[in-house]
Amino acid sequence: MERVVVLGVEEDPGYGVALALLQDGGFHVCVAALDPGSPRAQELGCAGAQVLPYHLNSTTGLQEALSGACKCFFATKIDFTDLDPLKSEISKGYLIADACREHGITHVVFQGAQHVQRRFGFPVSFMDAKACIHDYMTEIGLRKTQLLIPFPFEDFLTTFLPKPAGPNLYEIHIPMGETPMDGISLRNVGPMVVSIMKNSHKWMGKSCLLSADRLTIQEYAETLSKHLAPRIIRDSRISLKMFVESYRGKGGQDIGNMFEFWRKDTQKRNIAEMYSLSSDIQTFSHWASANSETFITALKK
Repeated sequence: MERVVVLGVEEDPGYGVALALLQDGGFHVCVAALDPGSPRAQELGCAGAQVLPYHLNSTTGLQEALSGACKCFFATKIDFTDLDPLKSEISKGYLIADACREHGITHVVFQGAQHVQRRFGFPVSFMDAKACIHDYMTEIGLRKTQLLIPFPFEDFLTTFLPKPAGPNLYEIHIPMGETPMDGISLRNVGPMVVSIMKNSHKWMGKSCLLSADRLTIQEYAETLSKHLAPRIIRDSRISLKMFVESYRGKGGQDIGNMFEFWRKDTQKRNIAEMYSLSSDIQTFSHWASANSETFITALKK
């Protein structure tokens, strides 16, 4: 049974990937956590995973986790509180790549991204960092598959929860205009990764542009209105400038630029190919229906 390591299981998509690998039952699953005592790490341990610590201070911090492994999944995450968030994320990705090479990992599946600064002249640091990590992995000869993950449906429940705009009226503040936006539930990413790892020969060296649905913001809003009636959801038609000015938290310009990139990007995602990876992918309507009670609770807060 192949030993697979999932790095960073405290957060999605790592947690969902580890869960899907365990449910498949075809792998010896090792989950590496910065905090092995975290609730998700402990949950995965109870489900049958081997839980190990890791740190990203040097490649030796990954030695225990990667030793004896054949395959690895990882997703880096930007920290906007760092002095140089872009450089920090790139450094972590390079370190993971070097450790995977040192330990002879035969297939690395990771969350990548496209170069935004190079293509359009404006930065999206967390995407540019992942693109640089992908380039480095190519340079050192790692056998890999890159996942390009679109807008997570789950973000409609958190960062982009519709905002009150009147009695039973809510607005989505995402500056996409009339351009459709690809989306997917992060819980659907795990089964896709399992399929990719079980068919390494087919997916090695490829980039998978994931998508479960492609809707305009108004169409996302209409879908939510259908499942959350009598509440009405609509597109706020917010501009990029207004989005950046009103965004609460760090990284607002980068996040706004991400939507601008998606508006300008012409590379289409092959939804049919995604269904070949997993037959259980949820469209946005199915996902919204399944999460309607969670939505209603969140809107009440």
